[in-house]
Amino acid sequence: MISILIASMGRPFLLSTLESVAGARIPEGESVEVVIADDSPDNAAARLLAGRDFGLPVRIVPVGAGNVSHARNACLDAAAGDWLIFVDDDETVEPGWLEGHLSAASDFAADAVFGPVFPRYPDGTPAWFVAADPLFQDWNWDDDGRPNPHGRTGNTLIRRAALGGLRFDPAFGRSGGEDHDFFLRFAAAGGRMVVTNRARAHEDIPPARATPAYALRRAVRGGQIYAETRLRDGGKAAALLFAVDAALKLAIGAALWLLLRPFDRPRAFRCGKRAAINLGKLKGVVGSRPMAAWR
Repeated sequence: MISILIASMGRPFLLSTLESVAGARIPEGESVEVVIADDSPDNAAARLLAGRDFGLPVRIVPVGAGNVSHARNACLDAAAGDWLIFVDDDETVEPGWLEGHLSAASDFAADAVFGPVFPRYPDGTPAWFVAADPLFQDWNWDDDGRPNPHGRTGNTLIRRAALGGLRFDPAFGRSGGEDHDFFLRFAAAGGRMVVTNRARAHEDIPPARATPAYALRRAVRGGQIYAETRLRDGGKAAALLFAVDAALKLAIGAALWLLLRPFDRPRAFRCGKRAAINLGKLKGVVGSRPMAAWR
């Protein structure tokens, strides 16, 4: 069995997510269930789905903790499948999504498979911003089966037998980064993780997020989370070396952003995004926690 796992606050787009999941071809010999952890304070996901039939068994697990780690853990605890696939409630999947994930897991003997999530920017988004594509995570997806040392939960398969008792850390459940931390520990426990372009998803970006300010804030938060997980077991010397490296990369990224902006704005903004990531790393070194992202 395949368990499709969705942590949700009851956003209306969840309906589109489930419609696309229902349209995905089910691999021969498999069955599918959907488990939704409703982390809203007022059962918003349950109310949204009341009376709706997607042609698949859908179970809603009430959580209401306002903490995405608790919601994801509730999904893991409730799932009955041998294969677990996380997808976000603002994503849609392609018809070959399930087949792609399982074939990649089989072909590459993988315990976790990460598929790409392609942003769809709203009408009116500046062309240079779309070209820069700062909300897309480019993990060399076409290098099918390439081992990956880190991970995230949007569009991700996990082999149940490799999971053991591993769960998401609630300390990251409001700021985000719970998935980055989870897959670092998953890999440390021996989990084999790969990327594939066979299992593709898409994310509709709301206008409020299709802005340079949001992309840079997200990059800073990502740098903070990376620093927190990277330096967790290190000493002062490791933190100092990490900070020097981040400061140099921040300076280079900022300089390239300014130099390239008059000539190539998309490329310049990608440099600015790298600068923002390294600014986040420096904030993480001094103990600055990321702002809440799960809402």
